Amino acid sequence: MPFPRRRHLFAILLPVSALGMTLTACSSPPPRQPDRNVAIVDIVPVHTAGGALRQFSGVVRPYRETMLAFKRPGRLLTLTAQVGDTVRAGQVLGRLGKAEANAGAAQAEAELAAATADARAAQDAADRSRGLDGVGALSSAEVRQRALTARAAEAKVAAAAAAVRRSRDMRSDAVLVAPQDGIVTARLAEPGNVIDAGGPVLKLASGPPEVEIQPPATLSLPSGMLADVRMSDRGTALTARLRLVSPEGDTASHLRNARFVLNGTGSPPPYNSMVTLTLRTAMPDQAIRVPLSAIAERGDRPYVWTLQADSRIRRQPVRIATWLGQDALVTGLRDGQSIVATAADTLVDGQSVVDAGIEPGFH
Repeated sequence: MPFPRRRHLFAILLPVSALGMTLTACSSPPPRQPDRNVAIVDIVPVHTAGGALRQFSGVVRPYRETMLAFKRPGRLLTLTAQVGDTVRAGQVLGRLGKAEANAGAAQAEAELAAATADARAAQDAADRSRGLDGVGALSSAEVRQRALTARAAEAKVAAAAAAVRRSRDMRSDAVLVAPQDGIVTARLAEPGNVIDAGGPVLKLASGPPEVEIQPPATLSLPSGMLADVRMSDRGTALTARLRLVSPEGDTASHLRNARFVLNGTGSPPPYNSMVTLTLRTAMPDQAIRVPLSAIAERGDRPYVWTLQADSRIRRQPVRIATWLGQDALVTGLRDGQSIVATAADTLVDGQSVVDAGIEPGFH
């Protein structure tokens, strides 16, 4: 009965063969290998600077800051000025102890009296000896010596008188007087402290308040240009006028200092407070802000890599308008255009790219 056994075997093999064909038909094709010519880069969109160049964060500074100090050393006796006080020119702000100054003045006056007495005695001796060398009572040398002694005594009197004047000046130097109108912004000593000559005691801010900003070194700021100044918690803007621009900028940041004097009837913000300063001038809206790492050079001509609709990059020449720290303002791009964030030397014009984090060939 071999034949039926073969039929049974054929019947078993047939489903297995059909199952193999079914599995083969349902299996996916082998994975596609990624294109090694596709570069993985960081893609960033760029936009116009808009008003970025017109607004700056600034700090309110005094027009002038003066360190007030005593001209002589001594122990601080009184200091009447407090931080925030408004003072007037000539106002007494502090005093040193006068005990040492009075003692020095008394000693100087005593030395002047002694020198004056010695000078009179020497002059009397010189007067009495005049002509005695002619009659043989004194030698000519002794007469000349007495005259020189009288002159030396007069010089000592002059020195003692100068010491007296200096001691009197030291007593007047024991008083600290405001040199001009202003506001006390710092108190650097307290009564009882021993003060060195020239050691700062008070800090005085004078003149109208100013706003200090750091614009790009290439930004043109015409003399006397106007700006609006606002604090974050104030709605009313103050007017400011450009007073000073540093002649050169910082080589690392490409920024320089500029000072605007606040004017108007409004209450000025306090010193060292942060404000927003808006220039009253039109800035080019076509300037695009790009990171410095995206800019490369070819034959001394700057360019960036722009992303096209077909995911390929093109070399786009640009012109640098100004530097802004780690960024630059350029022309030659459109607002919202996508560029390669880092201009690598290995990139070529027309190369396919994908954004970092998306493997080529698997998206």
